[in-house]
Amino acid sequence: MLETPGRYGAFGGQYVAPSLLPVLDRLERTFLAVAADRAFERELDLLLAHHVGRPTPLMPIHRSKSGRLGAHLYLKREDLTNCGGNYSNSAAGQCLVARRLGYKNVVTDTGSGDQGVATASVAAKLGLTCTIYMAEPHRRSQDAMVRRMIAFGADIRTVPGDGTMLHHAMSAAIQHWMGAADSCMYVAGGPVGPHPYPAMVHLFQGVIGNEVADQCNAAIGSLPSIAVAALGGGSSAIGLFARFLNEPVKLVVAEAGGSGSDFGRHSASLSCGQPGILHGAQTLVLQDSDGQVTKGSSIASGLTYPGVGPELAHLYTSGRVEADVVTNDEAIKALRYLAEDEGIIVSLEAAHAVAAACSLSQALPKTYSIVCVINSAGSQDNQHLAALSR
Repeated sequence: MLETPGRYGAFGGQYVAPSLLPVLDRLERTFLAVAADRAFERELDLLLAHHVGRPTPLMPIHRSKSGRLGAHLYLKREDLTNCGGNYSNSAAGQCLVARRLGYKNVVTDTGSGDQGVATASVAAKLGLTCTIYMAEPHRRSQDAMVRRMIAFGADIRTVPGDGTMLHHAMSAAIQHWMGAADSCMYVAGGPVGPHPYPAMVHLFQGVIGNEVADQCNAAIGSLPSIAVAALGGGSSAIGLFARFLNEPVKLVVAEAGGSGSDFGRHSASLSCGQPGILHGAQTLVLQDSDGQVTKGSSIASGLTYPGVGPELAHLYTSGRVEADVVTNDEAIKALRYLAEDEGIIVSLEAAHAVAAACSLSQALPKTYSIVCVINSAGSQDNQHLAALSR
């Protein structure tokens, strides 16, 4: 969907300080070179197979004690990767690019902890040092994930402020990168930021959709009818959708409806966002009437980013992607459903996608098939799991 370099229709671009343009130009040249390099592709495939643990299974749900399911539902189990869920795919590709550029250091940001764990793990594997920025409340609430990052040798740096403002951590990581761009590369968690980051994440996360296509063809003899993913910045969504953009597959994102439709109570960037500039790209952004970015809110910390990747903004505004807004309560119900009926504990991010997929399934006959990506496990959501056990 990249119509011109760095642009997805009206979205994308490079809205950065002039000093970063040469850095981005060099990164783009290297990315284009590795994207056409079979040796790089083989190295990445080996890293995904031996370290990340690909391919991940496509799990059918054949039964439901509650009788909720209509259309056949399949779960793409990204939560079963070595670490970091689907974030490991892009972290692997980007860290290999950093090494190709001769960098010894990488920097990233994280909210739920998955992107931090994924990048720290891959960096350790490749001999890179890793710095990770987290909002202070997220660092407190994600203690188990922080301990994993530290075990991998990462340097965790705390950003003061409101924990729902995930983009504050991203801003801090980008500022770190700007000050050390001669020796350090920023690793994006989602298909966000200035070009070529959205294109890089699209390519490296695309392994999800490629596997789904092969697995569906083997299991049911066709591509799925519908593909569903939760939407924060959009890494699992673009990873699942990339393979099906030119196929007759309905693409649905589950946005975080939070606790209400008022500003500051949700993170529905597609449904409620307006065109604006965020982290170096034009995209859809949650903002007030004065154009100020408003905080995103969700029970899932990984879904609180107040924007979305520019490619997904274009796919939504052009009608190729549909959005389903899922509330906190609906996500909790989906989390309980998978735990009690299927014996699976997933992240609250993934529970949003499951809620949307189950709702679609109920309204469709069994001739339809739905694939829902489970982007990560639920180890970071212990406080909510405790509530389920009461």
